[in-house]
Amino acid sequence: MNLTTAEERLRIAVVVSHPIQHFAPWYREVAKLPEVDLKLFYCCDWGSEKYHDPQFGVEIKWDIPLLEGYNYEFLPIKKRPNSMSFWELDNPTAVEALNNFDPNVVLVHGYASRTNWRVARWTKNSRKPLLIYSDSNSGQSIPAWKRMAKRVIVGFFYRHVDGALYVGDNNYAYHSQYGIPKGRLFRGTLPVDRTALLNAAPNVGQARRRIRETLEIPQDAFVVLLCGKLTPGKRPMDLVKALHQCSDIFGFIVGDGPERPAVEEYCKQNELKNVRCTGFVNQAQIANYYAAADCLAVTSEKDSHPLVITEAATFGLPVVASDAIGCIGAEDTTRDGENAIVYPCGDIEALKNALVRLSSDRDFYADASAASLRMSKEQDVTVAARHLLVAATELRKLGKSKS
Repeated sequence: MNLTTAEERLRIAVVVSHPIQHFAPWYREVAKLPEVDLKLFYCCDWGSEKYHDPQFGVEIKWDIPLLEGYNYEFLPIKKRPNSMSFWELDNPTAVEALNNFDPNVVLVHGYASRTNWRVARWTKNSRKPLLIYSDSNSGQSIPAWKRMAKRVIVGFFYRHVDGALYVGDNNYAYHSQYGIPKGRLFRGTLPVDRTALLNAAPNVGQARRRIRETLEIPQDAFVVLLCGKLTPGKRPMDLVKALHQCSDIFGFIVGDGPERPAVEEYCKQNELKNVRCTGFVNQAQIANYYAAADCLAVTSEKDSHPLVITEAATFGLPVVASDAIGCIGAEDTTRDGENAIVYPCGDIEALKNALVRLSSDRDFYADASAASLRMSKEQDVTVAARHLLVAATELRKLGKSKS
């Protein structure tokens, strides 16, 4: 591939709701590719400025650069949004912005905004290929009426879609069920910046000792980490109850949200000495908590593709995961019996048994840890950048689908 001149470079437009801490490093890597002319179109400035996150329940200002290293534009929005919902993300001039950039391929993050529907119509009228990227999966349990309505609405959107970047087994199945043919399904990744994570904790042993001293956890204890927004759907109390049954295993819960008071009250009422709640930890410090842990727990009842699994895997952490999450599979980030133990969602006894096995079976733990490390390297931002280049290049050749 010798796309080197300005006229020959592949122009990729990416339309996304707001600057997202996990994706900014990916965009920077794509922008470094000499074959690509990349431009981001943001619907609003959440993330780049301080904002109230309704799930964390606190004011958030990310402490890593989100707008450096790539070309971007904030689209004028009808009104400042209160949430990342369909009608709140409405940018009437998106079409004009795309006309000005004149991309070869347009990438949208999902379908759930009015602006993305505007963009989809523009690609149809302009005969430009539309590439979709999301963490949606086909295994989610939803009411029949909602499934039927979604099938109609989402199916209509997918009539405008010409290809998809799939990020795992379940996501592949999701795009397939909406009619994207195999030849237009391209391997993708929900990326993490492994280099930045590892650089944030250059001395893992030192970080491990310091965090454990700060949280008053024995240096030789087996520690499980739960990290994220403490919402009912994340079921953090499941981990707390499992740890209540195995006092020799410690846990720390990193994050904030509406479930935090209940977790803290449960620990107080039951005098749990092996659980620590840290509150919200920003991006520049989160690596230290991965370094201090021995495994990760993901207890969610609905979680399409938690990136925390890949972040933790960068430090060799195996995962104990609920079977309700959407990234379980042989080609996904949670591989049962390989880098993970998968248990039935809500089954506290099974969760406890999984933690006990990881803490006591040294051979299995070592194999799972090594598998996590291998998997994490497949999810790096540099790999994701090449995935997008391959997909966009091929989709440009294929052009619009017949539908």
